Amino acid sequence: MENILRNAVQQRRQFLIDKLLKIGVFKKEDRHLYEWTLSDLEKEYKFIQNNHLAATQGEQEHNNQHIP
Repeated sequence: MENILRNAVQQRRQFLIDKLLKIGVFKKEDRHLYEWTLSDLEKEYKFIQNNHLAATQGEQEHNNQHIP
C-alpha cells in the first residue's frame, strides 16, 4: 500500500513538473522544481492557471468592447 501511494505522489509530482516546464517555469527563488514538494507544485500550477485564465478573460472582455 505504501508503494502505491508513493508512486501516485511521484507520478503527480512529475506530471506537474512537466506542465510547469512546458510553461517555462524551471525554478523559483533558487529552488529547482525537483526540489519542491507536491504541495508547492500544486500551488504554483494553480496560481499560473488562475492568472492565465484571468488574463485570457480580460483580453476577451477588452476585445468585445467595440466602438460603434
